[in-house]
Amino acid sequence: MNRIAGMRRGAAWAFMVAFACQARVEGEEPVKLRGKWVLDAEGHSIPVRLEARPRGLQTSGLLFRKGELWSVGDQRSEFPGCVFRMDTKTARLIGKPLRLELPLPAEKENPEFAIYRGIPNSDFEGLIVHPLDPDTFFAITEDKTPWIVEIRLQESETKDASGYKTNIVQLTPIHFPPGVTSWRNNPNYRWEGLAVSDDGKTLYLAFERAQDDLPRVCKLPLEAARSGKAVDPEVIPIPFASLPRRHDKEQALLNLNDMQFLRLGGRDFLLAVARDQERLLLIDLERKEIARILDLDLLDPSGAPIEWVSPEGLAFDRATDRLWLINDPDSERQNYRARNEKTASGQFADYSPLLFEMKLSAVLPAPEPAGGK
Repeated sequence: MNRIAGMRRGAAWAFMVAFACQARVEGEEPVKLRGKWVLDAEGHSIPVRLEARPRGLQTSGLLFRKGELWSVGDQRSEFPGCVFRMDTKTARLIGKPLRLELPLPAEKENPEFAIYRGIPNSDFEGLIVHPLDPDTFFAITEDKTPWIVEIRLQESETKDASGYKTNIVQLTPIHFPPGVTSWRNNPNYRWEGLAVSDDGKTLYLAFERAQDDLPRVCKLPLEAARSGKAVDPEVIPIPFASLPRRHDKEQALLNLNDMQFLRLGGRDFLLAVARDQERLLLIDLERKEIARILDLDLLDPSGAPIEWVSPEGLAFDRATDRLWLINDPDSERQNYRARNEKTASGQFADYSPLLFEMKLSAVLPAPEPAGGK
């Protein structure tokens, strides 16, 4: 391609990005997606404890790595503090849940490790892979003690079904931004998602919902997030108050959950999932605005509507134009069920998560030119 043609093509792409990102999807029908049950490797429900409150995987956060999806169990999971590998086509687990392991206690270790050891079920939420190092993950915890958790993958020497060892190598405490407290002072509405810029320099954090009913997007240097020393994220002023509610979910408040970083036309964006409103939000970090809204209608595998879906994990693969969402089955009010049923049955009663798949280009309609980032 000659230089003039390249400049014209680049300018056309920049125009299409600007046009697409100014166009909201309000008024359009929600995108209907049928989920697949997340089951074990043999296609069975994940066992739950019958003598206590039923629990499933309680998947929170999602990432795509080397053709597989990974998620993490939150504090109510049957496997808290564990990560799960999933097949993208079948939604079945690959091997057994992998426990996040700490190193043996040491005299000069980070004191946060001792705090972590004293919590049997840290509340993991977001999960992301380092864009320049596929063997490094970052997670975030919400309830109890909020941390940015650095995780290192190692090939399993035993060659067992799990395939990997997953080691926690750093815990970095997170301070809340000045004047920001969680919605109704509920510790389950604090840090939820995280994303890393494609150059590996900046970490973005999602504060789910504050006292004013609005979420926050924050940022800090990734180097600081890996330091083990308490960090003070900087708030990016995104006008969430201007986001209109869905006409079919007028009572649903705004949460900000999992996020992924995108670079479009040389500009920085975050693609985020809003759990209660069941929406995807494209956030323009340069213009500090919500550039696009995509409403979703998340259905069970038969196509039936669900009373409470609670999508909390988001991942995509630009090479294959695929985007995935995973939900965190609610286990407190028995509202994870088919909408036409009064009580949960089948996989709903087992708290089986659902994996949803769609084209990434449905969210980002302007095709990127060949050779672009």
